[in-house]
Amino acid sequence: MLLLAGFSLTFGAQAWGRQDPSVAPPGLAGGEGASNRRAAEIPERPLSDQIADALANGNLKAAQKLVHKFLDQPGLPVDALLHTGVGLAQYDLYPEAADVFGRCVKDYPSLALAELALGKYSEALATLAQAPRTSSPGEVARTYLRGKIEADLGHNAEAERDLSAAFAAAPGEENYALDLGIHYIRAYNYQQALAVFQQATSSKKDSPFLQLGLGLAQFLAGQSAESIETCRTLLALQPDFSTARVMMAFGLYMRGKIDEAAKIAGQGLHDPHPFAYLYYLHAVSLLKLQSKDYALILNDLTLAAQAIPNCSLCYLARSKVHERKGDTEEATTHLEKAVGMDPTFAEAWYRLASLYDQTGQHGAAQQARQRFEELKESKTDRETEMLRNVFLKALGGEGSPYGTSLCSRGSSSCATAGTPLTEKTAALRHFPEGSRLTGTSVVRDSVSHRASDKAKPRHLAMPTG
Repeated sequence: MLLLAGFSLTFGAQAWGRQDPSVAPPGLAGGEGASNRRAAEIPERPLSDQIADALANGNLKAAQKLVHKFLDQPGLPVDALLHTGVGLAQYDLYPEAADVFGRCVKDYPSLALAELALGKYSEALATLAQAPRTSSPGEVARTYLRGKIEADLGHNAEAERDLSAAFAAAPGEENYALDLGIHYIRAYNYQQALAVFQQATSSKKDSPFLQLGLGLAQFLAGQSAESIETCRTLLALQPDFSTARVMMAFGLYMRGKIDEAAKIAGQGLHDPHPFAYLYYLHAVSLLKLQSKDYALILNDLTLAAQAIPNCSLCYLARSKVHERKGDTEEATTHLEKAVGMDPTFAEAWYRLASLYDQTGQHGAAQQARQRFEELKESKTDRETEMLRNVFLKALGGEGSPYGTSLCSRGSSSCATAGTPLTEKTAALRHFPEGSRLTGTSVVRDSVSHRASDKAKPRHLAMPTG
């Protein structure tokens, strides 16, 4: 119903009812009588500030009750409405946030911010240009917001112009850096993305999401060794950051450090709700290590395929396992599934031609070989593309990333991109403990998948050298 379009940081934590430190708390001076007089002189704090305090203290029920009193007030200022609406949405109180934004649209019909919050992108872009000018920070926020809307509408050149301007004016704003870096990664402009994340992390070292963006940009820009070290540092500070573990394991895998990649991925699978891509990385690492624990590898690939949409790579790997086991028919079946999911998968067509020849299907083998020849010149690194897409989703809020699955070896079900994971549950499962996804990282609209009977709980066997 309500889509936060990445402007939670636009209004910053500084707007959220911090008490003036110059006001001494009652009882510190002048005795009890003086403190009572002082308390009587202090007016009741605005309801918007009280709501902010309730949210910050985790008292969501109190915040909900205060919203009704807040909305009963006449003549609410626009800033109070926007701050309150964003704050409620950040804590998953979407019905209340929608009510507040609805009031904002009603009271200030030309306000693009509220229209954007309600998902009216074209209207927001049109009215944003007509809104009266404000202070310098407000103009920067307007520019950033315009860039977000332009990106959503596919106006990429305009989006880059405005997101770049906002970041240049306020490089300390986390969302400004994230959205600009993500924009460059989507455009395959990895060097520009790297420059953005390097600048952002130099001044905001405590943001795990900026560090993750840096690691992704480093890897995609050809700096895999640096990416591994970025993720290693991040994991040292946030051991439960499963997303960073995926990045590090993949970097090790691509650099040929397969044993370490298997260990890093395997460690992450001990989590009650592992990031789904870890199953794939663990399985293919074991394959590279010539492991004969085929049951474990197939179980990992089953769980990965359930959580990663159209995972043709999962079926390619499953085919390799069955081929090693001598089950040519099953190996062929999985390759056929792989090319069915992705008809441009050159490597799958190549292997399929060989298997068809082995089983005497020479006509089919010739067709598969011809298809491979047509595709081999445009062959892409599908593993890198899959990782890129996973992290764009994780950083950019395009629905749930493949990794926000609830797969585990001890569970009979595997929910993914659309099980209603709230911001806080997603943060607990896949992001550093105590962090909260903001604006650009709202998990929404996921789909539940039932695990097959073949995916059974198993003790994790780690490779040893």
